[in-house]
Amino acid sequence: MARSKVVYYGTTLMDITDTTAVADKVLSGYNFYSANGTKTSGSLNIVTYYTGTTDPSSSIGSDGDIYLKVVG
Repeated sequence: MARSKVVYYGTTLMDITDTTAVADKVLSGYNFYSANGTKTSGSLNIVTYYTGTTDPSSSIGSDGDIYLKVVG
């Protein structure tokens, strides 16, 4: 059973009951503990957007990035 608060002889040693982190706001590959004490993994993936007036070079960006070509 997950724990979100540890009290030792009346002294709170750890309290994560006010945690506001959620999986879609924490980077993918990072773990955190939600307010109920369960260990959770982040699911947020960062995508980079590039803009320019010419076709992009094959050396720019990585898989999942988006390149917007400005016309006009």
